[in-house]
Amino acid sequence: MKPFTVKQIWLVISIGLGFFLLYAAASATLSLLRHDMGIFITSHWRLPVIIVGFGMFLLFDRATFHNRTINRIAQSAFAVYLITDYAASEKLLWVRLFNLQNLYQQPLSILQILGILLAIYVACTLLDFIRQALFAVTINRRRGCWSTYCGARRPTGFTITRIRH
Repeated sequence: MKPFTVKQIWLVISIGLGFFLLYAAASATLSLLRHDMGIFITSHWRLPVIIVGFGMFLLFDRATFHNRTINRIAQSAFAVYLITDYAASEKLLWVRLFNLQNLYQQPLSILQILGILLAIYVACTLLDFIRQALFAVTINRRRGCWSTYCGARRPTGFTITRIRH
């Protein structure tokens, strides 16, 4: 299969947005006629959302971007996911430390929530940087070796003989 061209990718994105706009227009028209259906086509796993997401993925897959700082932080994105999705840390973060239920209906709650999320991301990224530093001086020092004896050189000409009594 040949790779998609940029023109084809924009066509895929346009088709997905076209489906969404068509459904939204039909839903608005039906709501004017007192048949309120809501816009259910934008929820997870709906065809227009998948089409637009696939097109956006293909579009950004072609882009090249190099920034040393961003790449260094992006290395820890999976670690942040693993830390925050772990059951014990999930309970600690969202029940004990940052109960977001208390923030609803408060002024500037969206800014508070974004600040909390940014703080959690920074803290988890720093934890991963510490893990990387520890691995650099221990496990990654000799790749594939877990013990201190791995790769140790044995003296040449030295044989072990069994002493018989």
